[in-house]
Amino acid sequence: MLSLPAESGARPLRILLLTDCYAPTVNGVVRSVIALREGLIAEGHDVRVLTFGENLRSIFDDGVYRLASIPAGAVYPHARLGRPACPKVRRHVAEWSPDVVHSHTEFPAFRWARAIARRLGVPHVHTYHTLYEDYTHYFCPSRRLGRSMIRTWTRDVLNRPDRVIAPTSKVADVLRGYGVGAPIDVIGTGVNLGRFRPTGRAELAASIGLVPDVPVALTVGRIATEKNLAETLDLLARMADVPWQWLIVGDGPDAPRLRTLIAERGLESRVHMVGAVPADEVHRFYGLGDVFTTSSRSETQGLTCLEALSSGLPVICPDDEAFRGVVVAGSNGHRYASGADFLNAMTAVLCDGALRASLAAGARESSLELGRDRFIASVTETYRLAIDSRRPATALT
Repeated sequence: MLSLPAESGARPLRILLLTDCYAPTVNGVVRSVIALREGLIAEGHDVRVLTFGENLRSIFDDGVYRLASIPAGAVYPHARLGRPACPKVRRHVAEWSPDVVHSHTEFPAFRWARAIARRLGVPHVHTYHTLYEDYTHYFCPSRRLGRSMIRTWTRDVLNRPDRVIAPTSKVADVLRGYGVGAPIDVIGTGVNLGRFRPTGRAELAASIGLVPDVPVALTVGRIATEKNLAETLDLLARMADVPWQWLIVGDGPDAPRLRTLIAERGLESRVHMVGAVPADEVHRFYGLGDVFTTSSRSETQGLTCLEALSSGLPVICPDDEAFRGVVVAGSNGHRYASGADFLNAMTAVLCDGALRASLAAGARESSLELGRDRFIASVTETYRLAIDSRRPATALT
């Protein structure tokens, strides 16, 4: 007797995305969830989001459930805490009857997803966006103990969903090393290529105070210890005789320390920190850069690097596994292995316009592989695999 899974068909799906943070908060997880939601809706799926709201009132508006919550910034910047979903929200979700629930953070939203999946008998998919081993300084003074705690906790959490999505092979390998036994699908977040196309920059550049005709190194993202912006500053400071200015888009807990370091080096005229920018405005700032740079080694996929490539910016980044296969030396940027390596690559890109143009063309070409359509198709396939695994097999005799 041969058993085959029941045919899932290709009808549009009802998908509930769950996350502890969502717009107007700006970070990589939020941008990934927004990109996924927009792409799924564009393909005809019915998508809703369940997240924390900004006050003590639970609401449902424009496809988003925002649950009553209070600030918990002492736990983590922009964190919020609240009670489990109120009965009215639970009834509303149950009546809508999602085909699959997809969580994107490992804290309250994950617990909500588990509860909803069990109650409705639907599969639970989870995307692991953050390598918490790089964040132990937020909760544990001992790095070794913190990492051990993270490994045990992550294994326990991620063995519960039906399927896990890892944004890169780097993350998938780490999770398997932890002992995660759930099926893991490697799917990087896709980029809306049409959005990240440089447009007019003069007015925006002038409002920031950028100096005309001086090449701009751009960094986009949260300013936190694990993002390692102090290393970028230290390396750029060694390039006193090279024309450059550094534009930093984003904010975070390490911003005051970074401003102090900038002042100590006397680089206030060369470094421009614009602070947090609304998610739907970030793409405009890529048009101001000539090269994108990051010193972070805590990335799971480096979403801002993907956006930079889509904007035609060469990328200079550490030789970390998250960037391998994405940033290729001589094609669309350079992965540096040492400070001297960074200095050589950055100097060449800033001072050689022809090289910069060649790498920019390579960046645009490589970004064609990073489009949203492929991302959405892959995630949808994961959903259907999870749904099919829950269905009784059809026996053929």
